[in-house]
Amino acid sequence: MENKLSAGENRRRTSGDRRHSSSRERILREIEVRPASTADLVAATGLHENTVRGHLERLLADGHITREQEAPSGRGRPSLRWHAVGSDGTAPYAGLAVALAEGLARTSDQPAQEAKTAGRIWGAQLAQDRAEADPRALVLEVMREQGFAPDASTGEQTVLRNCPLLAAASRRSDVVCAVHEGLIEGLARTRAEGATAKLLPFAADGACILHLQVAS
Repeated sequence: MENKLSAGENRRRTSGDRRHSSSRERILREIEVRPASTADLVAATGLHENTVRGHLERLLADGHITREQEAPSGRGRPSLRWHAVGSDGTAPYAGLAVALAEGLARTSDQPAQEAKTAGRIWGAQLAQDRAEADPRALVLEVMREQGFAPDASTGEQTVLRNCPLLAAASRRSDVVCAVHEGLIEGLARTRAEGATAKLLPFAADGACILHLQVAS
């Protein structure tokens, strides 16, 4: 049976600034202890699988968690494993990201350009074996999975409410954001050759603005 959270315990909020329900907060805390599959969370909370899935999708959209596919094992689709984004808005390897970004900035004559090229390669790799045919749909789904919490797009513009490498981006936005910009272009170009991305760091009340142009 689910352990209820007391009324006085601090709960995180949704992107709509509403407090998490006790069930959603419990699921998030379980994931913060260790990465978990959906089945793990069903067993830990005693909630129905559909209820858990609904909370996970909302936590993913709000930028609190990320997901990755486990390695295939036998028949059927690989299961998903859920990971928590750090409570301070950073990913577990943010310190490493800072070190790598600063190292690239010291050793390269064009650190942002090299970072963007690396991001494009990363994006192309992530796009492999993905079902999404539409470049915008692909970008938004991968951004959700990577913990950027994208808002619904308005034309070519999308607001990214969370940065999984906030500490690194705050210190070396020229390099870290160039990687993310390249990642988006790399994803989109696997579906639309010539697609371009422009990322404006912290341009909207601390959120980032993404402009994605896809040739018709």
